[in-house]
Amino acid sequence: MSKGIQVIADYHTHTIYSHGKGTIEENVIAALGKGLHKVGITDHGPGHLFIGIKGVSAFRQMQLEIKKLREKYPQIEILLGVEANIVDSDGTIDVSTEILRELDLLLLGYHKLVKPRSLLAASHGVRNFISGWTGRSSAKLRRQNTAAVTAAVRRYPVYAITHPGLHIDINTEELAYVCKENGTMLEINSSYGKKLDPYIKAALPSGVNFVVNSDAHTPQRVGDFSEAYNLVQRLEVPHSRIANAVY
Repeated sequence: MSKGIQVIADYHTHTIYSHGKGTIEENVIAALGKGLHKVGITDHGPGHLFIGIKGVSAFRQMQLEIKKLREKYPQIEILLGVEANIVDSDGTIDVSTEILRELDLLLLGYHKLVKPRSLLAASHGVRNFISGWTGRSSAKLRRQNTAAVTAAVRRYPVYAITHPGLHIDINTEELAYVCKENGTMLEINSSYGKKLDPYIKAALPSGVNFVVNSDAHTPQRVGDFSEAYNLVQRLEVPHSRIANAVY
């Protein structure tokens, strides 16, 4: 635990509905064991190649499971969410309006391996894939990526951006200011540790708020915030700007 801070909600966990290793109930039990007050079930959106939620029927099944688990475990708040993907250059995400209305929690991650909605998005995706593989980007690609993610923040009720800046080259400082204006948070993701340092450091001057999450892909990792706590200490992130913490 970071000095003077305790995170009481883990809003970013994965299950067998995407590429997690545990069931929803196993994540809930793990969260209870860590003393959490809330847990978010936020599997990858259906646009994520190979690992995304398998359509509306899967959402409905998850809804039903969570409804039953809320009755079984009333001592913890269980949230149905999704880690949505950007599927077009205009910031369109891979979650329908119908499903958005029924979610408790919308996270947004910018990932490479997603199904593009248009030829422009496909071209953009290829360039991002090559950029990630070679480690090289361009000012134009960075601007396009930043425009897409900021457009999504302005368009949708995004609770938080997951691992900002990590997988796709963006201007994290610009994103942070847009998130601040729209009430969206940036995630301090405990699965990536020091890799997030430059992005969180760039975001700090904006005044944006943060949320600490595990990004757990196994039940054992639910509520494991050790690397996030270390980042908070290293960068001196004000505790008052961490939405799911008590101090």
